[in-house]
Amino acid sequence: MISIFIKTLIVYVILVGVMRILGKRQLGELELSELITTILLSEIASMPITNQDASLIDAFISIATITLLEVGFSILISKFPKIKNTLASSPSVLIYDGVINQAQMIKNRISPEELLSELRLKNITDPAHVKYAIIEPNGMVSVIPKPQYQQPTLEDLKISTDNSGIAHIIISQGTWNEHNIKSLNMKKSDFTEYLKRKRTNVKDIFLLTIDDSGEKRLVKKK
Repeated sequence: MISIFIKTLIVYVILVGVMRILGKRQLGELELSELITTILLSEIASMPITNQDASLIDAFISIATITLLEVGFSILISKFPKIKNTLASSPSVLIYDGVINQAQMIKNRISPEELLSELRLKNITDPAHVKYAIIEPNGMVSVIPKPQYQQPTLEDLKISTDNSGIAHIIISQGTWNEHNIKSLNMKKSDFTEYLKRKRTNVKDIFLLTIDDSGEKRLVKKK
């Protein structure tokens, strides 16, 4: 039992490290080689846990080999575009200027029902309203409406607005977020006066954020 626990812990740590090396991708965004790599890693990683006779060292060597191959392959195709065009899949245009490319639909094994479903997910009800619909190498469909069917921007409407950016967590559940404070080139003392004005202590704060414009938001614990 202890042996299984130790093996599981080691495999978990190794896989976390490997996935950090390979980068952050959601499953639906994986290209073919990345999907194969993920499947192989999961299969190899499970062997020492489910099979007591399987060697942990052998599993580690296999995981390291696959990781090096994937990283090496990524570096290779990024440095040599011609190789990427040969080995990696490329985008395919499914709709251009409202006209469905039936040949590409058949080539990519996409039915009309699937295409219309993808368009509806982008709030488009008619293929005639589409300038481009492109199936990307990761299998996702990018849709660009014709100009007359695109949502107007604030610039189009001549509306000016302040860019407040995103909210950065400073205090979460009574604990300072040291990483965010440092990345913002700030110090805890920069918030001391603000906390005094709010008559509260760090331990009584559920959430304190600050956006890129300097606006602070405070939520006290209940």
